[in-house]
Amino acid sequence: MAKIKAVTVHGGHNPAGKIASGASDYIDESRENRIVTKKVVHLLKKNGIKAYDCTVNNGTSQLDVLRKICAKCNSKVRDIDISIHFNSADHQRKRDGKTMGTEVWVKNNSAIRGELAKRICGRISKVGFRNRGVKTTSALWFLNKTTKPALLIEVCFVSDPDDAALYKKRRDDVAKAIVQAILDYNKAH
Repeated sequence: MAKIKAVTVHGGHNPAGKIASGASDYIDESRENRIVTKKVVHLLKKNGIKAYDCTVNNGTSQLDVLRKICAKCNSKVRDIDISIHFNSADHQRKRDGKTMGTEVWVKNNSAIRGELAKRICGRISKVGFRNRGVKTTSALWFLNKTTKPALLIEVCFVSDPDDAALYKKRRDDVAKAIVQAILDYNKAH
């Protein structure tokens, strides 16, 4: 497998307050995924990897946001596409000392996407989030409509106060973990 030389990264969904914005509870997904995206793009460039921010801020519907994101990603010469998200479940009122955790979704575990997804889960879990692992699905538009291997990262849960507290304290470390997983992948190949 070849080294990763170029990456697209985007915050999923429209911005907060618009149609098709992300989940919001203790954390606002649409706000935070853009912050993480900017940090990841900056750190990738700093480490000699071409990185493109393909975030969309003007979608007219959920499908329009997805189409625009995929069109932006597919217009770039790159090796991999990464979508930054935050998960959501039932609202938890109290902290229980355990995070719900991080996971990465891929269409399948083959080649670069499976190995990189596993590395990203491992690195983000070292920040302190429970490692929920790599999940496969054929039901996510982004994973199916990009022309390069794609990963959808669910950083943590917006609805868990433990996840939110850890994320707010370690936001920069989450972005560093994603980038370090890519650098680790390149060292191994």
